[in-house]
Formats: sequence, C-alpha cells, structure tokens
Amino acid sequence: MAPKRSAKALSNAPKRKKVVMCLTEKIRVLDKLRSGLSYSAVGREFNVNESTIRYIQKKEEDIRRSVREAAPESAKVTSIVHDAAMEKMEKQLNLWIQEMTTNKKSIVDSVVVRLKAKEIYSHVTQGQEKVKPFSASAGWLARFKRRYHMKNVQLAGKAGPADQEAAEEFKKYLLSIIHEKGYMEEQVFNADETGLFYKNVGKRTYIMQMASKAPGFKSFKDHATLLLCANAKGDFKCKPLMVHRAQNPRALRGKNLNRMPVHWRWNKKAWMASEIFWDWFHNCFIPEAERYLHSKNLAFRILLILDSAPVHCHEELENAHPDIEVLFMPPHTASLIQPLSQGVIKAFKAHYTRELYSKASEALDANEETTMMDHWKSVSIRNVIDYISTAWDGIKQATINNCWGKVWPDCVKNFEGFEGVTEYIKTSVENIMHIAQQISGEGFRDMREGDVEEILAEMAVEPTKKDLDEMAERGTGVSDDDEGDESQPETPRIVPLTAAKISEWNSALEKIFNDMEECDPMLERSLTFKRLTSTAFIPYAETLKDLRRKAKQTRLKEFFKPVWEGTLLTPSPGCESQTPGVEPPDLTCQPH
Repeated sequence: MAPKRSAKALSNAPKRKKVVMCLTEKIRVLDKLRSGLSYSAVGREFNVNESTIRYIQKKEEDIRRSVREAAPESAKVTSIVHDAAMEKMEKQLNLWIQEMTTNKKSIVDSVVVRLKAKEIYSHVTQGQEKVKPFSASAGWLARFKRRYHMKNVQLAGKAGPADQEAAEEFKKYLLSIIHEKGYMEEQVFNADETGLFYKNVGKRTYIMQMASKAPGFKSFKDHATLLLCANAKGDFKCKPLMVHRAQNPRALRGKNLNRMPVHWRWNKKAWMASEIFWDWFHNCFIPEAERYLHSKNLAFRILLILDSAPVHCHEELENAHPDIEVLFMPPHTASLIQPLSQGVIKAFKAHYTRELYSKASEALDANEETTMMDHWKSVSIRNVIDYISTAWDGIKQATINNCWGKVWPDCVKNFEGFEGVTEYIKTSVENIMHIAQQISGEGFRDMREGDVEEILAEMAVEPTKKDLDEMAERGTGVSDDDEGDESQPETPRIVPLTAAKISEWNSALEKIFNDMEECDPMLERSLTFKRLTSTAFIPYAETLKDLRRKAKQTRLKEFFKPVWEGTLLTPSPGCESQTPGVEPPDLTCQPH
C-alpha cells in the first residue's frame, strides 16, 4: 500500500490555475467525449479537472445552442448559465458594442453599456408574463466583460494619468524628430477620419423624430466617413476622402466620380477600411502633397502623424515611401494632442451644418409652399458633396495652425491659440442656432446650443433594436446586402455635355444679364453680378471652344475619295467643316 502524503506535503503542492474555457474549446471537449475518450483523459488534455469536463457535458445542450445562435467564438462563459432572455440580451449587447467600436474608434462608456443592457433586456422580454428583475449592476458588468472578453469598455472622455504621460512622451519625441531632421511646417501633416451624419438637423426636431419612426429607417443610411488631412502651417488641405455606402448613387449617375470635390470611395458600411486608407495614401495624399511642396519650391520630404487606429496600416506604412516618415500616436491620446481633433474637425462640421441649414432657409424663402420636410427629403448626395466642399474650403489657415499648438507650440503664428479656435466654433454654433430659429416647427424655433453641439459631436452609427435582432439571428454586423434604393442597379442615364448645351447656357446668361441691367436701379450691383458670373463661367467657355475646335478638325479620310478608272483626286477645299463656326458670346467683362 502506497504511503499517504502528509497534510504539509498537500499544502505545499502547487494549485492548478483556474482556466476559463471559451465556447470553441467546450465544443472540442464535447466532441472528444463523443469520440469515446474518458472524462479523465479529456481533462488531462485540456488541463482541467474531471469534474469540469462532467459539468460541460451536463450543459451540452445549452452550449451547442449558444454556438448555433452565433455567439462570438471568443465569448467566455462561466459555470453560471443565464436564462434565455439574459443570454439573448448579452449576445445583442456584445454585437452592439462590436458595432460601436469596430473601425469607428469609439470608446464605449461603462455607464452607457449598463443603460444599453437594460434597454435591450426590456426589448427581449417584451410580452413575457414572468420577467426576472435586471438592474445591470457593476458586478454583472464585470462578469459580462469577463465572459465576452471585453477590452473596449472603458471610461470615455477621461484621459487617465497613463494617457497624459504617453501624450507628453510622444510630444517630446515628435519635436525631437522635427528638429533633428529639419522638417518645416509645410512638410508636417496630420490626417484623421470622422463620421458625418449628413442629413442630421437635430435629434429634437420634428424632422428627425418623424424620420426615425418611418418604416425601414436606419441611421447608417445617411452616414458617411470622411478622411481630412492638413499640414501644420494650415495653408494646405488635401481634398477630402469620402467613404459612402453606395458605389454609384442615383444622384451621381452619369457623373465622372474621379472629377469631384471629394475623393469618392465606398463600402457597404461606409466605414474606413485598410484597403481604402492604403489607396488614399498612395493615390491621393502623395500626389497632392507633392504638387503642393513643388509649388512652394520645397523638397518632397513629409512627416505624417496618425492615430493608432487599426485601419491606418501601421506596419505597411513604416516603409511605404522613402521620402515619407509616419509617426503613430499612442492609444487613447488623439483627443489630447491630435491637431485635427483639437478643433479642425468640429469647425468643419459647424461649417457643414451651417451650410445645410442655410440652403434649407433659402429654399423655404424661395417657395412658400415648400416645407422643411420637403427640402430635407430632396437633399441628395450630390448636395452633400457640395456642402462638404464648401465647408472644408471655409476652414481658415489660422484655425488649422492654432490646432497644432498642443503638439508643436512653436509652429503657431496666431497668439490667440486654442482659445481663438474655441471662440470661432462658438460663433459658428450661434449662427446655426439663429438660422434654425427662423424655420418653423418643433425643435427648430426653440433650438438650443446643446442641440447644435450634439450635431457637431463625434458619433458612431448605432444599430437599432430591429438591427440587433437581425444581427443576432445572422451572427453578423449590419447587413452587407442592405444597400438601399440608392445602390439598386439601373442603367445610368448619361446626359452628354455638348456645344449646343453650353451655347444654350450662354444665351440664358446673356438674357439674365440684360434683364438685370434693365430692371435693377443699382447699375453697379448688376454689373458686379455680371462680372463675377462671367468669371465663374470661363471653364465652360473654354470647353465650348475645345468642342467647336474638335468639330472643325478634318478627318484624314475626308481628303480622299474612292479611286475610279485610275484617277486620283486632289483634296477638296470645301470639306473642312460642316459645322458653322459661330463663336460663343463674350461674357467676360473688362476690369474697371
């Protein structure tokens, strides 16, 4: 008989570390048991007690059901199995968090998660007779995070001591790189993404209230991602990159997508993706920056500052171009030191919102029968692109330059600094409020500063309860197949730009000019309008000349006729052109 081990020896024996098994591992355990292995053999293979293996087999039906219902494979489930409603709520909550954090750089607040959990629980238990009370306590949240291996649930908007320290260290490192390698303000750039709900006129307005209740409404349909980029001097802004959910929206059918005020890209969720960012870096950013630096007679040497978002191709960009150095900010420091996040993006959104409201006010003033709802529905992606371009052009050099003060103080030329940017945005908010209050209807006349600030805030696309139900059934995110009406394949109706069409515009403008000079008692005003309009029309006048010049060009085959009976005919002088050479009206005015 083997000697018994003493109590002292047992107490000194190393304790087995507690192992929390994910669903994938539990399925493997169950498959091993089905193959005929004993409890002890499977326990040794997975380094867990035999009792754990027996318990997993006891809960086989629940575990396999969880996998069938598409819970994430990394979800960690403790020995406590919840009732069906709790399990369904947690799965939908996990999907909601994934939607809010994946590729959107959102940090989900723990308080928001607990409130969202209670909201989803009320939704999934609706209509049930006996519902267990659920308070979404801090203890439950800790267990939920452990079960689903959550890493993105942390306090949002509060930079901890570690983040502050990391930001200061990066600032020192950046300044050392700038000074050692001699980068100039024109050569240092920052790029960042922002989400734009381009038809958002305020959550409290009757427009958004009615739209959210309409059948089939989904918030992400009117959402796009923008990539903005500018240099430290503030005198150069890259053309915005816009990621839309439709490849070829109906409003842009027949338009050259490569000749627009934005770089047009798309994917079915309107999110930034690594492939899109890589394409922007090589085919948009480099050519634009190179032309700019060449115009300044500066060497093509660039320092590009980016945040640590996964879509920014960290490893690939390290050696992507011999003349471009890329620095990545530490995680959770963008709100502290990233230049575009210090006011540039917010100022851009303020300009955009003001443009959206201004156009609405103009439309309502022009036609008394038009309602705000009519105008809101008529805003197309073509209008949105125009508003984006106008808003980005409206950002002043001083605004951009001031926003570099927190990371590169020496480059700031305006002594107003960040306070000047804050005051500039505050003025824009007041202008938006003033325009909105001229529009009748609930939520407009009583619009407050907080309503406008909410529009300008950085927001992620939040799936609705119906979206979460569908996602839980599929086990995926927002449907990739739901492209909406704008993406339905149709034969594009392309209207060609012809010389006749431009001539028609010329004639219309001349008629307008004559009527204005005849009716307007202030001749100076009508002449100023004529001069400015004529200057703006110059690109079309040049296009008209090109079209007519091409029409006059004689084709080579017109110089020759078929040779009959060995006779070669000489070129005919009368075959130069069949198009009358009528020159366009001269719309340009001599400067006074």
